[in-house]
Amino acid sequence: MFDLLAAFPADVFPLLLLGLGLGLLHSLEADHVMAVSVLNSQSPSFSRTVAFAFYWALGHGGVLLCGGLLLFGIGVSIPESLSFIAEVSVAALLIMLGAYLIWQLCSRRICIKPHRHGDIVHTHIHTDGHADEHVDHSHVDSVASAHKPIMVGVLHGLAGTAPALALIPAIASGELTIAMIYIGLFSLGVITSMVAFGIGFTYVQKRVYRRYQSAFQWMRGFLAIGAIIAGSALLLRTL
Repeated sequence: MFDLLAAFPADVFPLLLLGLGLGLLHSLEADHVMAVSVLNSQSPSFSRTVAFAFYWALGHGGVLLCGGLLLFGIGVSIPESLSFIAEVSVAALLIMLGAYLIWQLCSRRICIKPHRHGDIVHTHIHTDGHADEHVDHSHVDSVASAHKPIMVGVLHGLAGTAPALALIPAIASGELTIAMIYIGLFSLGVITSMVAFGIGFTYVQKRVYRRYQSAFQWMRGFLAIGAIIAGSALLLRTL
């Protein structure tokens, strides 16, 4: 391993570290953050959010590795038409996720609940704040560990392949090994920052969820609106 690294020119290492730094920043782009946030905006769970963030980043990084192997291994680049379709799909996905979350919030039931304090019984009229807690968490967890987050990550990866691979020719100088190390470090940065964001996001969610139920629902509403705005902006920019 060290012999392999020693064979590289000394000026390559700062550029490889640049790939790690760009990966750390890349995953925090608006469309990435909004997709992960909206999909994890129900009752907060560290394990579910971290799993979703990790598998999203895995799908994203897998596409970049495949794109790098195709480009620097056999000289075939991912078609621009495929990247265009992926960008439009990402934009449409964000808009649909935001619209679905708004529909979820608007369809919450109005409940009349009796409460007893000693001999006194009275009722409250309120929205069913536990509706979101009745989600089948076994289903959510299975999704978080399987296909949905990976496919969302693949879509984002296809949409952002060209910018992510743009610096590699200058860095690799035709060396497939250097190109793969660069993509690996870039993907590591994506995974690290997205998982860190997921942990921070869930921490805030948990604090708000436990203390301020209405504020938690407002936060979900702002996320939904943000997703629609981000998706619309991406769609206008792409088209």
